[in-house]
Amino acid sequence: MQIAVGAEINEDRLETLRNRFPDVTFGAVGDEPGIMRDADAYIGRIGPNAYASAGDRLRWVHSTGAGVETILAIPGVVESGIVVTNTRGAHAPFVAEHAFALMLSLVRCLPEYGQDQQDHIFRSFGRGVAMDSLYGKRILVIGMGNIGTAVARRALGFEMHVIGLDLRVPDVISGETPILSIEHLDHELPRADVVVVTVPRTVETEGMLDARRIGLLKDGAIVIGVSRGRIIDEEALATRLREGSLAGAGLDVFSEEPLPSDHFLWDTPRLVMTPHAAPNSPSTRDREFEITVENIRRFVADEPLLNVCDKVAGF
Repeated sequence: MQIAVGAEINEDRLETLRNRFPDVTFGAVGDEPGIMRDADAYIGRIGPNAYASAGDRLRWVHSTGAGVETILAIPGVVESGIVVTNTRGAHAPFVAEHAFALMLSLVRCLPEYGQDQQDHIFRSFGRGVAMDSLYGKRILVIGMGNIGTAVARRALGFEMHVIGLDLRVPDVISGETPILSIEHLDHELPRADVVVVTVPRTVETEGMLDARRIGLLKDGAIVIGVSRGRIIDEEALATRLREGSLAGAGLDVFSEEPLPSDHFLWDTPRLVMTPHAAPNSPSTRDREFEITVENIRRFVADEPLLNVCDKVAGF
């Protein structure tokens, strides 16, 4: 059996795989271009060139991240019998924490206090700063997968009222977190104090929070985006932030990455931005690698794989 690995797997981890699976031939695509010809599997975000050089034996592609949109942008992968898996679940606690970091920085006015620190200004007891709290707020989590569920769980700890929406889940009204179908989106947006977008980017979700839906948000609402860009209409969001009708927004993902230095978002008021950094922590790559190793074990043993993606739905 032969498995090709992309640049996402470094030398140390490649050596770990070779030691863990001595009967498998592992080859780094960057060092051994011919490895794809006889590869049974590919570990990493396979690109069009690598896929084009693959032979008929390729049966499995495993994304070492959660997103598979670039893999599924290759028509041959979607149309073939190749199984696509990912490491969903590995990033959930860290992205959820980051979503709350963005929320808290806005309601507790950390950017303003950071500027005061730079200017050596001490506003005793926060006088003159319009601070708020998450306590008692209604939070709408759009996408109740691993990340959305982790956000909802933490929101309960802040004593927020949590509503979840999901693309596939039928209405579940009982319990601390009601989960509704995505058809309720237009009804729930005007009622939410905080909207957190955690859905993957697919044909169905791209542009989901368009200008019309951004316009449905109540005055004083907060928008947080931590899954993928192109789901939130950035121009419509920036317009409402400039008007002052939204309390703020926090974005970790963008329609264009890296964000150009002349992009309008840089100078948008009440916007906190981070550079697609939400999953980062010392534990993230370890958790991704654990899922990857287990899936390789299952592939070698001809057992069902974890995290099989729906190539039509896009996640």
